[in-house]
Amino acid sequence: MNWCRWASVWRWCAGRYVRGTKSLSRCLHMDLPTYRQQQAHSFYEQIANTTNPIFQQWDDPQAPLPQIGGEPRGVSGFPFQGDNALQLMMAATEQGYSSPLWLTFDQAKACGGSVKRGEIGTKILSWIGKEGDYKPVLMTVFNGDQVSGVSLPPEGTLAADAQAIRQAGLDVLIPPRKRTPKPEQYVARLREVLVERFPEGDNEQARAQAALRRELAQLTACARLGLPREVDPAMTQRLQPYVEVRPHWREVENAINDAHKALKDIGIEPLVFDKVPRRELAPDVKPAAEPAKRRVRAKALDKEQAKGMEQAAHIPF
Repeated sequence: MNWCRWASVWRWCAGRYVRGTKSLSRCLHMDLPTYRQQQAHSFYEQIANTTNPIFQQWDDPQAPLPQIGGEPRGVSGFPFQGDNALQLMMAATEQGYSSPLWLTFDQAKACGGSVKRGEIGTKILSWIGKEGDYKPVLMTVFNGDQVSGVSLPPEGTLAADAQAIRQAGLDVLIPPRKRTPKPEQYVARLREVLVERFPEGDNEQARAQAALRRELAQLTACARLGLPREVDPAMTQRLQPYVEVRPHWREVENAINDAHKALKDIGIEPLVFDKVPRRELAPDVKPAAEPAKRRVRAKALDKEQAKGMEQAAHIPF
């Protein structure tokens, strides 16, 4: 049975809510609807407290999402996307994690490390199946801050492939020209594109829905493109209907999916980072030893040697 921790001060454990971040209970009978409900509850709570990831901003383009160490990513170097990315951002924000790396218990072990004693994992979605028939299941992951003994890839300059992906995303916003546009120009153009994609509605609820999708998309886009991000002070008021109404959890799921699809359609792709090196494990099976020599009694050995001498005497050559 896995332990799990939600990205808010509420947890669903053994069929009841437990208040507080210090109370640890074993999670039983966890299912996807419960997961979705708790994710939406945490999401709306963080909007009300202005601690939601969409309120994060940064000035240094080379250090996006500095509060949580950057876009959440796995040992493969690929960043988590959509629902899982938001879930891990929420967890990192709530728990104060500063590592962008997230990995399972077995992955930590394979990389030569281990999860620190007493650490509590975070639930995300994984898909199992084959031949296109995949079903979502819950999986527990741990932040790099919760793991010891893992050699993390150095943070710094992007690899050539990642830099090419970033430049391609910038070029779809503003085509290449003799004078390279300033970061502020890219940000302004990104806002225009997202407003076109998610226009303002004719009532408060519709305007809040459009604003949420724009902010989710812009948060990820600025991180991928290495652009600074500044949060509009009016966003808190604009998203107030989510705090007051607390829509069904499918609204959060739809907003995440819509923002993710918008970035894909625009051409702003996720970056790929260096893999976390795996530890070379020594073989568990000992090498085969030479078979032991047959034990022969001394008298029997003398008889065999004498017999061999007699046979040798009769050899005609």
